[in-house]
Amino acid sequence: MGVPLEALAECKGPSDSSGSSSDLSDPSGWTVQFGQLTPMPSFWSLQAYYTRYFVSNIYLSPHYLGNSPYDIALVKLSAPVTYTNHIQPICLQASTFEFENRTDCWVTGWGYIKEDEALPSPYTLQEVQVAIINNSMCNLFLKYSFRRDIFGDMVCAGNAQGRKDACFGDSGGPLACNKNGLWYHIGVVSWGVGCGRPNRPGVYTNISHHFEWIQKLMAQSGMSHPDPSWPLLFLPLVWALPLLGPA
Repeated sequence: MGVPLEALAECKGPSDSSGSSSDLSDPSGWTVQFGQLTPMPSFWSLQAYYTRYFVSNIYLSPHYLGNSPYDIALVKLSAPVTYTNHIQPICLQASTFEFENRTDCWVTGWGYIKEDEALPSPYTLQEVQVAIINNSMCNLFLKYSFRRDIFGDMVCAGNAQGRKDACFGDSGGPLACNKNGLWYHIGVVSWGVGCGRPNRPGVYTNISHHFEWIQKLMAQSGMSHPDPSWPLLFLPLVWALPLLGPA
């Protein structure tokens, strides 16, 4: 997939979670690691130590029922994040309509690099360039193999020829697009049919669908309402892993 585009936040939590809402909303045992290109930084890495934060609260989507759609959460950190050259906020938009059919979008993660091939050591963060596919076209691609409609808080991205896609273990990773030098967080890896198959784009949670909910949570946390196209400051709210199994 090439050289990583950006270092991303990674959330680690209890491995014995049953997946119930009560478990997923419990912040104990969860930490967020920023600014690392590996999911397993050295225990002795001071850089990793100083960019790791505890979680004080987890907010599940009020519409989440244990599966997609609405498989999204926000986390509140125990302390403000210190920005560096490698740790920066990302922008949100109230609508992703203008990004439909754009090809300058990227998905990143540490998941499988093929359906049957895990990411090898040293487990460096990977990236792949994908195109945003409008929901009407995505429904045509997926209806015969999955019999599930793409709607509401779902957005599709991939490549008609295949080979460019998120895969198992990438769940929770960001789908980001560049516009005029700014990065916009468009989606969160949710589900798909295999990995990189022709005419089988990946499906992501559409963040813009949750923009008003994000505004409300930020206001309740004492932060300013994010206006459309403003960066979502991770001061204390950051995106958590979606509440699903592997994509």
